Amino acid sequence: MENQDRQQQPAWKRQEYDRDQNRVGPIEVEVRNGDIDQALRELKNKMAKEGILAELKFRRSYEKPSEKKRRKHREALKKMRKSRGRKARVARQGQSNQSNK
Repeated sequence: MENQDRQQQPAWKRQEYDRDQNRVGPIEVEVRNGDIDQALRELKNKMAKEGILAELKFRRSYEKPSEKKRRKHREALKKMRKSRGRKARVARQGQSNQSNK
């Protein structure tokens, strides 16, 4: 019963709003031995991985729907090319390992 009520609530009330639904709650960084510079670096890295900085950049000004669509398409192409390059490198490594045997 409680789980059904939870599912009916909007995502922002459940504190699970995330594109991939992987992270719940805010990004946290622990400050060790008073080393704030290291903690800031960790925070920036985590924010970059989550895509928060990129999203802030896009939200600074209005982006027309057509521009948004074009940008998403370019990002998808870039991601595809990157994944193809990885697959090709892995295949080449596999071939070279077999020829060494």
